[in-house]
Amino acid sequence: MKLCDSDCNHCPIIRHPNSRMLSAIMNQAHDKFGNEFYKIVQGMCPNLTVCYDCRIDDFCHVEGCKILKSYQGEAKP
Repeated sequence: MKLCDSDCNHCPIIRHPNSRMLSAIMNQAHDKFGNEFYKIVQGMCPNLTVCYDCRIDDFCHVEGCKILKSYQGEAKP
């Protein structure tokens, strides 16, 4: 069974505003589990390593990213 349609540019999961929560969860998991978690996510769905707000890949963020601040307890998403 195919888990997705492989049309990453039109993925409804990462394009929906509620994906901010997904970005926060994925980033917290990456912070906790490190490179092994990154390899799993990158291998299955590289778009899930992209921050919804920053649009930067590989669990990276621009300075002042609201998602990064929210899961670090500095702001609400």
